[in-house]
Amino acid sequence: MAPSYNHAYLQAKLIGALLKFEKYSVFSELTLTIDKNDYVPDICVYPARPINWLHDITKMSEMPLLAIEILSPSQGTQAVIDKFGIYFQAGIKSCWLVAPVTNAVIVFSSYEEGKTFTDGEIIDNELKIKIPIKNIF
Repeated sequence: MAPSYNHAYLQAKLIGALLKFEKYSVFSELTLTIDKNDYVPDICVYPARPINWLHDITKMSEMPLLAIEILSPSQGTQAVIDKFGIYFQAGIKSCWLVAPVTNAVIVFSSYEEGKTFTDGEIIDNELKIKIPIKNIF
């Protein structure tokens, strides 16, 4: 399913906010290969890494530090949370579930533990970053 207007807007806002942290590299729609299956989080964050314009990478086997999924109107929350279980098993340290309808970001530090942010700052203790939620919604 193609991303919606709101989805695309939130993705751009999140990427803009994350690009301010120079110790990280931020990627949109990057394919991750986990156990021979491909997954495409809306946003991935890696430690800062160089870009080689002559040699592209079409599928990443190295996992990011953070994977962000933005809920679409036709997408169920449980399906995304199940995907987070796969991400955590693969070594991803943090997963964010962005819920446009409720202007909420749930930051998961493990499959079992998530904290919901609807005002103030989004805090990710794994990456040691804080983003004012007003900069996203």
